[in-house]
Amino acid sequence: ALDRLHEPAQRALIALYDRAGQRSAALRQYEEFKRLLSAELGAAPQPDTAVLAEDIRGGHRAAAGEPPGATRLALPVAPTAFIGRRSELAEIARLLDSFDVRLISLVGPGGIGKTRLALQSAHLSGDHFSHGACFIPLAPLASPEFILQALANALTIPVSDRANLQQQVNAYLANKHLLLVMDNFEHLMDGAPLLTDLLQHAPGVKILVTSRERLNLDGEWVIEVSGLSYPWDEKEKELEQYSAVQLFLSSARRVTSTFTLTAADRPFLVRICNRLEGMPLGLELAASWVRALSCREIAEEIERDLDFLTSPRRDVPESHRSLRAVFERSWGLLDDDERGLLRRISVFRGGFSREAAAAVAGASASMLARLVDHSLLRRAASGRFEIHELLRQYTAQKLAGNPDEELRTRLAHAR
Repeated sequence: ALDRLHEPAQRALIALYDRAGQRSAALRQYEEFKRLLSAELGAAPQPDTAVLAEDIRGGHRAAAGEPPGATRLALPVAPTAFIGRRSELAEIARLLDSFDVRLISLVGPGGIGKTRLALQSAHLSGDHFSHGACFIPLAPLASPEFILQALANALTIPVSDRANLQQQVNAYLANKHLLLVMDNFEHLMDGAPLLTDLLQHAPGVKILVTSRERLNLDGEWVIEVSGLSYPWDEKEKELEQYSAVQLFLSSARRVTSTFTLTAADRPFLVRICNRLEGMPLGLELAASWVRALSCREIAEEIERDLDFLTSPRRDVPESHRSLRAVFERSWGLLDDDERGLLRRISVFRGGFSREAAAAVAGASASMLARLVDHSLLRRAASGRFEIHELLRQYTAQKLAGNPDEELRTRLAHAR
């Protein structure tokens, strides 16, 4: 039911009446809402709502949910249904609706679904911003110096002098009420302070970032994105209640429309979800194999070979065509010390304590924190550190490529 005091929803309803050609109904809805606000809260409608009503009175048409005069940019539309993430969507919506929250970072490992979550959130919350939401893909950028140009391109800002590009972007955003979705920021960390500058010059702008690494900026609110919910027990009866299972089945049926989950498949689908820890990319890659293999065979191949999880799709970016490609990109963002530590902790299966990491891998607290910030380790409520099993498998291969280091590490682990 419509919250009678929720102004964005009322504004969308007024615009919807107008769009349907019911001008008198739109104005009547506005007057009723105006009276309700006065009676319940002693308040007047927000300027966007009042201007919308005046625009309708003047015969100007408005698109549903859009304040007049606002140039709204189109967000990319995903070709498949969005699955799960109710709690994450609710938390992002809550933060976007908070006056004192300007910068939100969705942080998690590659393939975990950060981009899709950010876009879904922007689609759901975009109407709360007078000028909508704008998506800025950053993955193709080779250097932080190109961030401003990418912003200008996405916002269709007419650039007159590239030497003063930052001033022009700041001036354009200064009077905008807009959500910026900046996707894949992890390789541009030196450019992170630019976001602070943008927010200082544009009080009506909020930024939603996706990254494999925290920006570590003042005012940054971090939401850690992990895998979809998945069943632990192979005897679980209600598999379809889990988002990971829903995504696997949806992906499998796109590949083979007649795919049916049989009783024999069920325990192996649980094994697949567990091995992937609910990682959306991994689930989609695994589901693509139902055209040739059973769920049992898929589960066994995943446990045997990391390189099994690849995509035949032609429209997938190179960085997401396999789990190895995802891990290679994260590996490339590390310095030598971080890579060395990640190699050595691959000897731990099932997690490890800080003390064990120090004794076996020479890990300091700050180094462990750096790997957590890179979304390569996570700290459990118990205080133990955990690494995704497939990432551990990948880093174990890296350790095997350094025989002397592997021997020293395994000897220390055996003590």
